[in-house]
Amino acid sequence: MDYRELAQELVQMRADMQQLQFNREISKSIKGEAFVLYYLMQHERTAYPKVLSQQMHVSTARIATILNHLESKQLIVRMTDPADSRQVIVTLTDTGAEEIRRQREKMLGLVVHMLELLGEEDAQAYVRIQKKILHMFLTQQET
Repeated sequence: MDYRELAQELVQMRADMQQLQFNREISKSIKGEAFVLYYLMQHERTAYPKVLSQQMHVSTARIATILNHLESKQLIVRMTDPADSRQVIVTLTDTGAEEIRRQREKMLGLVVHMLELLGEEDAQAYVRIQKKILHMFLTQQET
């Protein structure tokens, strides 16, 4: 088997996938503002900007820009941490929680549609292989 040829085909397919609206919607839902909203939803609606920066692997300046946009849309609020007045804490608003729920439902609908188009057997195989790839790289990362 020529793994190099397969790799080239896979890389080209991934590049082609970036052109699909479906894939752009999914990518959008897992980065930037959506990532921050989802992270807050999963972590009792609060986080420090520095933690968000670390989780997203972006600069604190980039996080500040994202937080400014979210705050202007009233999806989050920033306030001084009562436990440490030197720290700012970011809190998800009810409007923000509803927005991220709506975005996640939209994304899940897109993925459900894709899996339905694949059919039961291929959908299960696709998820199984994605899990295997994730596990393989996570395990490799730990060593």
